[in-house]
Amino acid sequence: MAIMKIVDIDSGSDEFFFKVYGGHIDDSRFSLLRAGPGASEEEVCRLVEDADILLTDSRHFTPVTRKIIESGKNLKLIQCHTIGFDDVDLEAARERGIPVANSAGITAKPMAEYTIMAALYLTKSLEYANSETHEGSWVQEQLTVPPYLPLEFGSLTLGIIGCGSVGREVARYAGVFGVRVLYHNRNKLPDEVEEALGLEYATFEEVLGSSDVLSVNVPLTDETRGMIGVDEISKMKKGAVLINTARGSIVDERALADALRSGHLRGAAVDVFENEPDLSGCPLRGIKNVILTPHSSALSAEVMKRVPVKVMENLNRVYEGKPPLRVVN
Repeated sequence: MAIMKIVDIDSGSDEFFFKVYGGHIDDSRFSLLRAGPGASEEEVCRLVEDADILLTDSRHFTPVTRKIIESGKNLKLIQCHTIGFDDVDLEAARERGIPVANSAGITAKPMAEYTIMAALYLTKSLEYANSETHEGSWVQEQLTVPPYLPLEFGSLTLGIIGCGSVGREVARYAGVFGVRVLYHNRNKLPDEVEEALGLEYATFEEVLGSSDVLSVNVPLTDETRGMIGVDEISKMKKGAVLINTARGSIVDERALADALRSGHLRGAAVDVFENEPDLSGCPLRGIKNVILTPHSSALSAEVMKRVPVKVMENLNRVYEGKPPLRVVN
């Protein structure tokens, strides 16, 4: 069988790419060409003209547009390295009959660990206690009254918006603490899944109003863009914590910043931003009760090992004439 051409447009360096994929790509089946960081739409269009497979990642800041998809006359698969697929024009791919697949599940553990870590850090007032103690201030008495009085995580209600692989892992970890876990999902999960994870299905409004900690885990789509804005944040429980590891455009950053400064919300952890990597205009910077991280909650040494295995599983299936797995369009 003829060798299939792969074009990769991930923004990572060649050194990083080959460190992750070294030894996984079978040269007897595939030839690989990388567009490189900062490749323009025109450059990508030229590269995919005779490509069979396009590899992408939401870190690449030239999205996989309709123009790129229509330039790939032979494209049989658009494969995302990890779970994000919001950089791909799904409708254009669907019209062409090109499956878009991700690697769902591979980042669930580190993202869930990040979520629980952030929830504990913020509900225990560790930011305040740590920074003040470093300055030589003994604030034990201040920690005996609101707003800094630590909370028992196991006595709280955790709300999960989007209960896919990440949301379910968050629920599994939270269950160890005895937390009550509410969730809202596009589709209600099977009863046996709810029972196994201790989940209670609730409406979107019920999750907003009942949660002491709210974890946002939905993908970015037309439906979820701007899902949590001024009105939604105003409906959240006073003193609640919001954690966003999904996508920046799902939560209104300015509305969140206003709620934090006013004291309506106790704290927030934000790993994703509306205009990343440019944070010059981010209104959340400098607010003390906010954890800000550079879209890194999904990173771990173990994820780096799982990525090439998941991706190559689909590439090999396409080479062998089989349908790819984890298709999102």
